[in-house]
Amino acid sequence: MVNEALLVALVMFIGIISDSGIGDPMIKRPLVMATLTGLVLGDLHAGIVMGASLEVIFLGMTQIGGAVPSESMSGSVFGTAFAIMSGSGVEVALSLAVPIALLAGVLLNSIHILQAIAIRPADKFIAEGNQKGMIMVHFICMVFKPAVFFVLGFFGIMLGSNAVNEFVHNIPDVVMNGLTVTGQMLPALGLAILLNQLWDKRIAAFTFLGFVLIAYLKLPLVAIAAIGTVIAVFTAFNSIEGNKKQAVATTAATPEDIEEDFFND
Repeated sequence: MVNEALLVALVMFIGIISDSGIGDPMIKRPLVMATLTGLVLGDLHAGIVMGASLEVIFLGMTQIGGAVPSESMSGSVFGTAFAIMSGSGVEVALSLAVPIALLAGVLLNSIHILQAIAIRPADKFIAEGNQKGMIMVHFICMVFKPAVFFVLGFFGIMLGSNAVNEFVHNIPDVVMNGLTVTGQMLPALGLAILLNQLWDKRIAAFTFLGFVLIAYLKLPLVAIAAIGTVIAVFTAFNSIEGNKKQAVATTAATPEDIEEDFFND
């Protein structure tokens, strides 16, 4: 159990340090984190499957400024770990990931508040021109948050796995069926949140096209993703070409034409 706890804690440390230390290369996304969790726990296939399902749920949940709606990385890691260690399916991972992510979001906000203490010594070092002191404060802040999540991951697995195993195995069938249905609904909720942020009447036709491809033509998701990629590339090239033509037209216009257009507008 100690080895599993250390490995899961290391996965969480890597996920957080990728954000606070190397500019967030999207390593902490649920798809990557759940896959890494499955890898270290010896069930890569389950990690990939659970990661794909969790990614859809948290796809539309994004941290904007100081607002942290949920900490999807912790939910994905713990949900995947508990589901694999208890021998349960994706529905358990989905049901556990959402509340864990909400609680981890509270912890993340608390860490950000504590890190604000570093502002005063940082200002002092800047005023003194103390570069070494400023670098020290920077690295302490960079490592502090990943260290907290490392400890959280270790003790979460050490203390929580047995309780979760006992809880999962004692869930009545009617409740487990409800969790299964809920798990199937959560990805749709994630996509709905994303569409609510991105929705525009100009993309309505593409949404309808995707529905037709799945519901009537029964195309697999890989084929639909390939079609979407082709449409995106075609649209991007058209946009680039249009911008080039507009730039040429603006360059070719005389100052008198530009002034006249300005006053006409």
